[in-house]
Amino acid sequence: MDREQALKLYAASAAQGFAKAEYELANHYRGQTGRALDLDMASGYLERSARHGYAPAQADLGFVYFNGNGSTPRDLAKSFHWFKRAADGGAVIAQCMVADFYRQGLGGVERNPREAFRWYRLTATRADRCAAKSQYELYASYASGSGVRKNLPAAMAWLKRAAEAGNPQAQRALGLAYENGAGVERNPVLARTWLKRSREGVAPHDDHAHEDEPKPGRVPAPGHAH
Repeated sequence: MDREQALKLYAASAAQGFAKAEYELANHYRGQTGRALDLDMASGYLERSARHGYAPAQADLGFVYFNGNGSTPRDLAKSFHWFKRAADGGAVIAQCMVADFYRQGLGGVERNPREAFRWYRLTATRADRCAAKSQYELYASYASGSGVRKNLPAAMAWLKRAAEAGNPQAQRALGLAYENGAGVERNPVLARTWLKRSREGVAPHDDHAHEDEPKPGRVPAPGHAH
């Protein structure tokens, strides 16, 4: 089946209210099939698909309102509404965003570290591009005692996992931990390795530097009393 035939089928299905077909048409009009953009048509189909309960469309609409897109102004309250619906429908990237909203208290959402931790824990082991970010946030939660009881071994385990998964923020934090003996035994070689890796790129769904980065306690050097 060629693309023109597929589009005709999607259009016929969309006319009957099939959410996945509406989503495919939204992607088409957003330029994902190599055709000219028509953002008004794309937005219309995307919203229809989202309202018909299609979680990928709901997640995308959450990002439209989160970033602002064309004639759509940024609206964090609407963004959270759609992210939450998508998250409840199983969209992992939306679950990560819901966690961020609860952690930061965005869009009129009351800041709730415990709820943020719950969503990060749910997504940290999923096969999604935001999983490493969630792993880093679990490190931060355990290191600072935000939303969960403070637990340094758990914090460092999640930090190492996030760093190994390619999250530059975690790589930087792990490098500094090895440099300073914070939560791990001081190791200048590993410190340089992780700090170098952290500078090589920025992972999806990640901010490279945070002012509120947790600071685990220093680990005594070998031979020193605990």
